[in-house]
Amino acid sequence: MKIAVSSVILSLVAATAVFAAPAPALHQLEKRDWIVDKLLPLFTKAFDTLKCEACEAAISSAKDIALLNKGWAMDAARKLCPTLMGQHTDVCDGLVDLYGPVVVDTILKVNFSKGDGKYVCHALAGICSPPVLKPNTIVFPKPKPTNAAPPAHSGQRIEALHLSDWHVDELYAPGSEAKCDKPTCCSKNANSAAAIVHPASSWGEYSCDTPVKLTQDLLNFVPKAANVSFVILTGDVPPHDVWLQTKETVLPIEKNAYEAMSELPARVYPAVGNHESGPSNLFSTPSSGDDMSWLYNSLADNWSRWLPEDAVNTVRNYGAYTASPAPGLRIISLNTNFCYKNNFHLLANLNDHDPYGELKWLIAQLQAAEDAGERVWIIGHVSPSQTDCLQNWSAQYYQTVQRYSPHVIAEQFFGHSHRDEFALFYGPGSSKSARNAIGTAWIGPSVTPFTNLNPGFRVYEVDTKSWNVFDSRTYIANLDQAANWDATGGTPNWHLEYSARQTYGAFAPVAANEPLTAAWWHNVTQVFENNDMAFQQFWTFRSKSAKREEACAAGSECKTDTICNLRAGKSSDACVSTTRRHKTLSHGGAPGSLSLPKHAESLQSWDKNLCGSPFGF
Repeated sequence: MKIAVSSVILSLVAATAVFAAPAPALHQLEKRDWIVDKLLPLFTKAFDTLKCEACEAAISSAKDIALLNKGWAMDAARKLCPTLMGQHTDVCDGLVDLYGPVVVDTILKVNFSKGDGKYVCHALAGICSPPVLKPNTIVFPKPKPTNAAPPAHSGQRIEALHLSDWHVDELYAPGSEAKCDKPTCCSKNANSAAAIVHPASSWGEYSCDTPVKLTQDLLNFVPKAANVSFVILTGDVPPHDVWLQTKETVLPIEKNAYEAMSELPARVYPAVGNHESGPSNLFSTPSSGDDMSWLYNSLADNWSRWLPEDAVNTVRNYGAYTASPAPGLRIISLNTNFCYKNNFHLLANLNDHDPYGELKWLIAQLQAAEDAGERVWIIGHVSPSQTDCLQNWSAQYYQTVQRYSPHVIAEQFFGHSHRDEFALFYGPGSSKSARNAIGTAWIGPSVTPFTNLNPGFRVYEVDTKSWNVFDSRTYIANLDQAANWDATGGTPNWHLEYSARQTYGAFAPVAANEPLTAAWWHNVTQVFENNDMAFQQFWTFRSKSAKREEACAAGSECKTDTICNLRAGKSSDACVSTTRRHKTLSHGGAPGSLSLPKHAESLQSWDKNLCGSPFGF
């Protein structure tokens, strides 16, 4: 199929070269439209059959068109978008205008002889199998100390707050359509229907991002939940209307949100999420050449209220920094957008596994901490355990965790999935056992209810010497009661959903003087395998008790894959069954979907949020 279309394109090139004078404008438009019409069946076949070679053929033909005329490639995308993504023309126009130039430039750099086409199809659509990893053994500054072990616990505890995926929508409009025909709803410009059928509450909806009113109420509740010593914020402040997001729209949203968070009674240590950029997801690399100083300087200015000057200066470079919230503890905040597969800049140079040398910088910081006898918390947005993180970057990060755990790295914290989850890291070798478990990635629940989730946050009880987590408490508000809050003049019912120590400790006992270690969490996953009641409790907590996702029954691929993913600290170990991958790429699918569901009822079938879609919805 690709050969036929390529031949047509080459024929057109040859025909155009025959004319000494430029062809009439109408003739050019006719050629463009004819090529676009031929391209549509290629992409339709790719996503209907889910065959890797069909996707490669479609991408290759798109590259041929881009080589002939970049404008035609953009026009092709504009015409294909409504069919393949099921979106309105205004959404498609916005996506093409914002992402088209970068995507076209990326496709032009794809080297099909080296398998880059498979990588692009895997990253953007999940069709091709993950590329085979190229072994890259890191040479560390020093060998790991013999019998490296974490320090003893002091017995004294403090509390730390974990906020993630704020996604505040300043255009949220109470009374607007909550079940609209756009990827996100509840704003004045999200509905094209003549009449409102499902009016949005003032406190939020399951198909919408976070009202400012809800974020303020959460901030007011925090002092009632905990005596917070410091706060970590694992990214994503702007909303999900990515077809509208530019640097002019995201910067004031971020400024206002950080100012609101300054009301918290403790310092905030943020990380940059994929939605902080405008357009979302696009974080340039040295080879791509786009200037990101507008974002990093803005983040540095906003975060300077909490961070020391040397950390602020590092943020201005590429969004990462290190700072100490307490004696003996160092926080390292990573810009994980350099592993995010929907950062199209990365796909243009797949051989560069460490843009800006961030992983080298991380190793240097960890070595300095080891030399100084410090403990480290690593924070970021996209967890290296998630399939959204490119595998080579994730593998190098995993090696780094193995080298500096458990004696230096105390804990790791991420967000992005919007779910209440965790992921485990293991020592060298193929064994995944409690004895070999060395680290935990705490994946924080989102503040946003998008999609089909209750808003929530976590509080950690932490030892002041080992800096390990002794308990994790999740607080939520039941958004299905929002209409009643409006009717009665009430406010959200923020409350403790569960304590990890109390809930899972009933199935996997832990001594009173021991933290919630990776070994303990591995034992919990074994309980999940053998005790479906315990697993179903986790499945409920995973969505913050929203109970709007489809069942994950005993013996199902869903349950097997979920437990597998809890044990997958690197993305190459993550499990996605054939059945669930097909659901991802069909109507009403999960992240990565090119045909997004249009109503909240359809969203109930999703097993993850839309952050994994090709444009980061």
